[in-house]
Amino acid sequence: MFKKFFSGKKDTVRKLDTPNDLEVGDIVSLKYRQSLPPELRENEFQVSKVGTYEYASSKSKEIVLKNENNQVLFMSMEENDGELSLCFAKKISRKQVTTLFDEHKFSQLWSDNWVELPVIEQPEHLEGWLAECYSQTIKEQEAYYYARDAFTEDLNQAEDGEELRFHECEGDDDNFGLNIETSEDGSTDVFLQVYCPLDVIEDMFPHGN
Repeated sequence: MFKKFFSGKKDTVRKLDTPNDLEVGDIVSLKYRQSLPPELRENEFQVSKVGTYEYASSKSKEIVLKNENNQVLFMSMEENDGELSLCFAKKISRKQVTTLFDEHKFSQLWSDNWVELPVIEQPEHLEGWLAECYSQTIKEQEAYYYARDAFTEDLNQAEDGEELRFHECEGDDDNFGLNIETSEDGSTDVFLQVYCPLDVIEDMFPHGN
């Protein structure tokens, strides 16, 4: 396990109070919780990268996690009606998208219509990541992505943000979401999202000082 490498550090200066305090090299240990997909339960991940999304009226820190098998997942803190939660995200391939959703309906995300996306297959390897159906809630919104921790910065003068457009869908179960991002070069990434209480985190271990 990752944390065995940090067990000897008793006098760590940096204190991790919230997930937004995490930096590259830190370790996140998760509890066994039914709200988590099986691959996350009682598992440990190392922070491999920290980025920042800038939206019209808010910012969000994206924490990129890797497990011992180099599987990549994404974690962020989200606020909804004043309540904080964790969002875990998993990027899926184009082939997986066409397996999960009807291609014509999925393409309607970019139309003038507000789309309903039933899931046509529930693969075992995506257990815990999928709702039965998704409803589009955000269409063609603009955001900027910074490949660094810029969460506490004033980004008005920043010039290193990558412009993107995104769509969001909510699952029929509020614990699930779907995010579709299109970059300036036209490439599109699709993420399955799971929302969980903050207390799914067992512990966080700082990586030296």
